[in-house]
Amino acid sequence: MNAFFKPSNAAALEGFRYEIKMPLDRLQYEDFLPHLYRSGLYPTSPFPDRRINSVYYDGADFSDYIDNISGIGARRKTRIRWYNDDVSKLTLEQKIKANKASRKETERLTNKALILPHTKDGLREILAGNDTTLETLKMAPLFPVLEVQYDRQYFMLGPNLRMTIDLEQKFKRLHPEPVSHFTNSPVYAVVEFKYPASKRLQMQAILRNLPFRIFRHSKYVIGLESTYI
Repeated sequence: MNAFFKPSNAAALEGFRYEIKMPLDRLQYEDFLPHLYRSGLYPTSPFPDRRINSVYYDGADFSDYIDNISGIGARRKTRIRWYNDDVSKLTLEQKIKANKASRKETERLTNKALILPHTKDGLREILAGNDTTLETLKMAPLFPVLEVQYDRQYFMLGPNLRMTIDLEQKFKRLHPEPVSHFTNSPVYAVVEFKYPASKRLQMQAILRNLPFRIFRHSKYVIGLESTYI
């Protein structure tokens, strides 16, 4: 992994969190929240739902994709994200994985010219219009390879116990042969639980009572495989 963002203290995993994912089919999704209520859990919604758009970047050899499917303990995913079709405000994110824990490093990017980050030239123009740091300069060898779009619902199960549900996931290939259409995800919904290490036992107790299976689920990996790269 040649991460351009570095954890400040990887040994202590400070700032890292755990993420558990449950892919659901439609019937499971319809029963999911009712099952939480029957279990005595009443999630609150701290934020309104919103559409999330991401463009993922990788090397010409798809090294980050290979690291992900190989289960390499230290790996990364790099993306630019925006919300509700507002491409004027972008966020550069690198998700850094250290075994089962992960963290995100982010950098805000302004984009008043509304340049789409879907091409190498577009990415270069966006970075040139910002106070480019050494970290963003290291994006130079990366290519935009996949666009991902989905609708996200936000919930809290308790202090520092976050849950999201992603629906209507779809993917568009951008490299090496760009396509003009989206491909729907084979997964109907993905529930994700996010929590710090201090909440691990509490979350394990919650998950133990849920009749749904936990799977590794990477939108980046599923998206590339769904679009036949």
